[in-house]
Amino acid sequence: MLYLINDNNLPPYIYPVAERTGIDRFIEVPWGTHICMLYKTKRDLMEVSIPFIQAGLKNNEYCIWITSETLSVHQTRMALRRTIPDFNSYYDEGQIVFNNSKDWYQHKGKLNLDEAQSGWFNQLNKAFARGFKGLRIISNNIWLDTKHWKTFQEYEEKFNHMIRDQKMIAMCSYALDTCDASQMLDVVCNHQSTLINCSGEIKLIECPLDRKPAIKSAGNGLLSKKNRYTMEKLVQEGNQSLHILNEMLKAEMRRHTRTEEALHLSDRKYRSLFNSIDEGFSLYEISYCNNKNQIDYQCLDVNPAFETLTCTRGVDLIGRKLGDILPDIYSKLMVALNDVALTKEPLYIEEYIDSLDKIIALRIFYLEVGQIAILTTDVTDRKRAEESLRLSEQKFSKAFQSSPSMMTIITVEDWKYLDVNEMFCRATGYIREEVIGRSARNLNLWCRIEDIKSITDMMLQGKPVHNFEVPFFSKTGEQHIGLLSSEIINIDGQACLLNSMTDISQRIQIQEEMARLDSLNLIGQMAASISHETRNPMTTVRGFLQMLKHKPEYGEDIEYFDIMIEELDRADSIISEFLSLAPNIKLQLEPGNINRIIDNLNILIQADALAHDKNIVIQLEDIPDQLLDPKEIRQLLLNLVRNAMEAVQSKQTITIRTYVADRDIVLEVKDEGCGMPAEIFNKLGTPFLTTKENGTGLGLSVCYSIAERHNAVIDVDTSPYGTTFYVRFHQ
Repeated sequence: MLYLINDNNLPPYIYPVAERTGIDRFIEVPWGTHICMLYKTKRDLMEVSIPFIQAGLKNNEYCIWITSETLSVHQTRMALRRTIPDFNSYYDEGQIVFNNSKDWYQHKGKLNLDEAQSGWFNQLNKAFARGFKGLRIISNNIWLDTKHWKTFQEYEEKFNHMIRDQKMIAMCSYALDTCDASQMLDVVCNHQSTLINCSGEIKLIECPLDRKPAIKSAGNGLLSKKNRYTMEKLVQEGNQSLHILNEMLKAEMRRHTRTEEALHLSDRKYRSLFNSIDEGFSLYEISYCNNKNQIDYQCLDVNPAFETLTCTRGVDLIGRKLGDILPDIYSKLMVALNDVALTKEPLYIEEYIDSLDKIIALRIFYLEVGQIAILTTDVTDRKRAEESLRLSEQKFSKAFQSSPSMMTIITVEDWKYLDVNEMFCRATGYIREEVIGRSARNLNLWCRIEDIKSITDMMLQGKPVHNFEVPFFSKTGEQHIGLLSSEIINIDGQACLLNSMTDISQRIQIQEEMARLDSLNLIGQMAASISHETRNPMTTVRGFLQMLKHKPEYGEDIEYFDIMIEELDRADSIISEFLSLAPNIKLQLEPGNINRIIDNLNILIQADALAHDKNIVIQLEDIPDQLLDPKEIRQLLLNLVRNAMEAVQSKQTITIRTYVADRDIVLEVKDEGCGMPAEIFNKLGTPFLTTKENGTGLGLSVCYSIAERHNAVIDVDTSPYGTTFYVRFHQ
C-alpha cells in the first residue's frame, strides 16, 4: 500500500501503487499539502516532478517551477514540452511560469526568505485574480549549502505550518547524495510527507506534526548503549512510530556500506540530531518518594538547546529534580506530567517563566515505563508577534470602522460584502446585517452595473483604482456620486477588495451652485453696465411713436404703432429683469410679513388663475415678521406662481403655503403638473434656460438672486405628479 499523508485531512489517502502512477498520483492531492521528494538521479527527479506539475495544469491550478543547477529553466521547459500534451497552450496562457532558485530565494548572495515567503502569497492572490483554483509549487533545493541549511529549514518549518490553511500544494526536492542523515531528518520533519525515488523505487512516508516517533527513537538510542540494537529490531518489525528513522537509516546505509558499522554510525547520527535540534529536549525518570506516595521527576539527559534555554550547563541539570530545574512553573508542570504518566497521552502547554522572562511551549511525551520526555521551545518571539498582529488587526478594525470614508471589504469573485463600516451604513441607509453576505448587484447599490466589471478588470490588469467616479443609490433610491479607491487584499486565502469611497454629491452640488452664481453675477454686471445706455434711446423712440401715433396721416397704422410700443415695453421689462440679477442692488429692507404680501396679491393672482381656468389655494400659517424688500418679495412670488400656472393643465390646482420649519420661514409654491425633466431640473436657476416658446429664461434666475439677497435658499422637489418650490428664509 502507498500512503499519501496530509495532516489537514483525515483519514489519509490510501491506494495501491499499481493502480495509480504518473499524473494520477498527484491529481487528488488536497490543498495545504507540503511534500518533500528525495531523489538520486536527474531521471528520478523528472519521473516525479513532471506528473506533479501535469496534475496541477489539469486541475486548473497556477503552477510555478523553481529550478536549480540540476535542471536549467530551458531544460525543464523542453522536458515538459516533450512529455505533456498541449503544454504550449498552458505556457502561452501563462498558467505555468519558471524561476531560478537563486533569484527566488536570494538577493545579492544573501538569503531573502521573508520576501520569498510573501512572494508565494502574492502569487496565490495573482492565481485567484486570474481565475485559477489555487497555486501549485515545485522547488529544487539542490543549491543549498551548509551555511544556509539551518536558516532554510526554519523557513521550511514555518512554511509547513502556514500552507495548511491555504489553497496551495508544494513539493520541495532534495538530492540524496547531498544530504546526510541529520539533514534528511530535518527535511522529513519539515514536510507533511516524504517521497523517496531511488532508481525508480518510489516510497512515501509520513511525518507526524509532533515529531513523536523521531524523538522517542532518539531518546531510546541515547539512554543505553546495550539497547542500540532494539531500534533495528523495531524497524524489522515494521513499527510505524519508527518509520521515518527506518527510511533515514536505510538511506544512510545505501550511501555507505551495509555492514555492522552502519548501526554505530546511526547511533552517532541520532546523538548529533539530539544535540543539534533547535528545541530543548530533556528526559526524566519517574521517581517515588515517601514509600511511593509521592511522585517526582529526576533529569536523565538534556540537549544543548535546553541548556541554552535554561541558562544552565547540562552537567548541572542531570540528576536534579524537576522542581530545581523549572521552579517557576513546577506546580503546573507537575499536574501535566502526572496526567501524561497516568494516561500516556501527550500534552501541550504554554507557560511564562518569570526568572527567564520567556514564554515556553512544552510538549510532554510518555516514552516508556518510568520515562517522560519534554520538548521545550522558546515561543516568546512568536507570542509577541501574535500579540503585535492582534493589536495591528485591532488598530485596522478601529481605523476601518471609524473612517470618515465609506469602507467595504468585498470578494473579487462575486463582489459579496464581507464587512462595511459605520459611514457606509450612514451614507446608504442600510444597517450592517442587511449588507453582509449579499452582493452589490442584489442590493441595487450601483447605478451602472458595468462599473463593477470595469473596476475588476483594472485590478486584474494591475492598474491602480484611485478616485474612480461612480454613481450609487441609497436605500431610499436617492442617487449619489462617489470617488472609489480599491486595493486587493488576501483574507483566509481568498482574494478580496478593500474599497474606500467618498461621497462627493454635496461637493458637486456646491460647485454647480457656485457656477450658477458666477453666471448670475456676470449677467448682473452686464445688465447694470448696459441698461442705462439701452433705456435712454428706447425711451426716446417710445415717445416719438406715441406722438406719431396720434397724427391723422397715420390713422390707419395705429395697430402697428401699438405693437411697436408693446415690444419696447417688453424689452424694458427684460432689462428690468436683467437689473434684478445685478449683485450690487441695494435692498429697501423694512419690517414686514410675507403673509401680508400674499394677501395683497391675492386678488391679482386669483384673477389671473380664473382667466386661465386654473385654481389657486392659499394656506397661510402664523409666521413672524422679518426684514424684507416688499417689492422683491412680490416679484419672487409672482414669478413662482406664473411658472406654476404654465406647468398645470386646465382645472388643476396651485397651492401657496407659508409656515415655520426648523426656525426657518418657508414659502411653498406647489403645482400638479407633470414635473420637470432631469436635464432641466439639474440646471434650474441658470440664466436664459427656458422651455417656453417666448420665455426669456430669466424668471427663476431672478428668483434665486432675490432669495440670495434675503439670506434664503430655494429647494425644489419634482416628480411625475408635480413640482414644489420651497423658499426657506433663515432667521
